[in-house]
Amino acid sequence: MSSRRSARQLIVAVMLGVLVGGGLMAITPAGAQVNQALETNWKKIWKKELKPLANKSYYKKSETDAKYQAKGSYETAGSGYSKAETYSKAEADAKYAGAGSSYTKAETDAKYAVKPQVIRGIFSMRTTAAAAGALVSNQISFGHTLTTPPTAHLIDVGDPVPAGCSGTSAAPSASPGHLCVFVTLNNNGGSPQIYNVGGAANASSPFGAYIGSAAGAAGNVFLYGSWAVGVSTLASGGAGFAPGKAQGAVDGR
Repeated sequence: MSSRRSARQLIVAVMLGVLVGGGLMAITPAGAQVNQALETNWKKIWKKELKPLANKSYYKKSETDAKYQAKGSYETAGSGYSKAETYSKAEADAKYAGAGSSYTKAETDAKYAVKPQVIRGIFSMRTTAAAAGALVSNQISFGHTLTTPPTAHLIDVGDPVPAGCSGTSAAPSASPGHLCVFVTLNNNGGSPQIYNVGGAANASSPFGAYIGSAAGAAGNVFLYGSWAVGVSTLASGGAGFAPGKAQGAVDGR
């Protein structure tokens, strides 16, 4: 009985071995195909999706060398601009015009007239009066328009020179904001005065004035002299009315 049982167990063991071995042989090829398919899919995912992203996240060695300087190759302290200096310089440069887009000082001096500081001129009045009190007048023009009417001063022959005026009838001058009229000759001209364009006495207009007088007696009347106006500020684009018999000249001093 024991020998038969042993024989049966041996046969069963052999059959199980065949079945298991066959099963393994049948299963192994299928497992290999699955592993191969998974490996193929991961290769595609890496190549098409992951690798491009990884390449964009880093510089190649050649790209790094081309983009950056090696450590220790920078300028020594003080030989270049600091970050703050670079920004301030760029901002300063942006405030100024580039070369050739503006006039040099010499070009400006050659192209434009110097702003006048004192404008000078002369006047002359002559008439034959039928009687005392006959009027004689003339106009003076500054050739420019001032922002405000200058204070008027008339210096008759022998009168002292008031504050705001200086010089003589041969070389008249005036401080800024003053009109100084010097009478060189007064023959039967009475007491001359300065008038603005509205007719107010002892006043001037921003662009000129009148000089008027009344004859002292019948007969010839002669008055002539010079004037100067000190320029404070010129009105924008301001030009005076056209000069009459009185002639004006600009002095940049």
